[in-house]
Amino acid sequence: MSSLTMAPHRAGFGATSRRDLWWVGPLATFLGLMAFLIYAHAIVLFVPGYYEIRENPDDFFAHGNRPVAPYLAPFSSPLIYGGHSPHAWIAKDRPDWWPRWFPFTSAMLILIFPAGFRFTCYYYRKAYYRAFWADPPACAVGEPRQSYWGENHWPLLIQNIHRYFMYAAVLFLAWLAWDALYAFWWPTDRHGRLLPDGGHQIGMGVGTILMVVNVLCLAGFTFGCNSVRHLVGGRYDCFACPHNIQQERTGYKLWRWVTRFNEHHMEWAWVSLFTVGFTDFYIRMCAAGIWTDYRIF
Repeated sequence: MSSLTMAPHRAGFGATSRRDLWWVGPLATFLGLMAFLIYAHAIVLFVPGYYEIRENPDDFFAHGNRPVAPYLAPFSSPLIYGGHSPHAWIAKDRPDWWPRWFPFTSAMLILIFPAGFRFTCYYYRKAYYRAFWADPPACAVGEPRQSYWGENHWPLLIQNIHRYFMYAAVLFLAWLAWDALYAFWWPTDRHGRLLPDGGHQIGMGVGTILMVVNVLCLAGFTFGCNSVRHLVGGRYDCFACPHNIQQERTGYKLWRWVTRFNEHHMEWAWVSLFTVGFTDFYIRMCAAGIWTDYRIF
């Protein structure tokens, strides 16, 4: 029988006996998340408009400047303040209490909820703990600190509100699903001419497809969440106990369905991050007149 030889422990940040390219994963995670964070902050702080495609993109907030496509950028949904947009809840460009000298977009009021859901997600915790905090940077690799307080002390204690952000994420998913359905209800014909008397017709463009795919990917990520898995059945101690067998069998079926998404939670996390970012970017590029959306029918 062969004896197991333990590799000597090497202390210090980055110290390891590993010979593979262990740093590629954390580096790719860092670059991917950083690119998304930079884009999201740029949209929120420096690009207050261009969340839907208008007649005159050079004068986005002009009165009577009507939308010519039924798209709404995901980062601005729901559109609480949107002027004369058909997506807007309130027919103002900004709240009265907001400083006039500071840029405003509805994304400033709503992005905290989907962002909070991702930030506290169990997979993303692992991802940015390694990529940003190097705690640890990878398995069997030395980290820059020796103490570990866990998630029962500040600031990591805030991670425990993930289950509450989950309810908000489901609500936002419903709003995005409505936006995707509305993306089939066009105010223009195939040639881009506004229909008379404010009419609409069924249609589909490239943006419509992107919005539907985005909702499907976000649903895969959301419903694969560990908090959803616990809610629908994971909290049961027994799925076949006689005292409440029917309820627990129903919970077992839902738990198995959610588990199918949960088994690939990492993949859903990254795919949905890309789809929501690219869908938002595509609509804003078309709204700015840089790209042209192709109307399929």
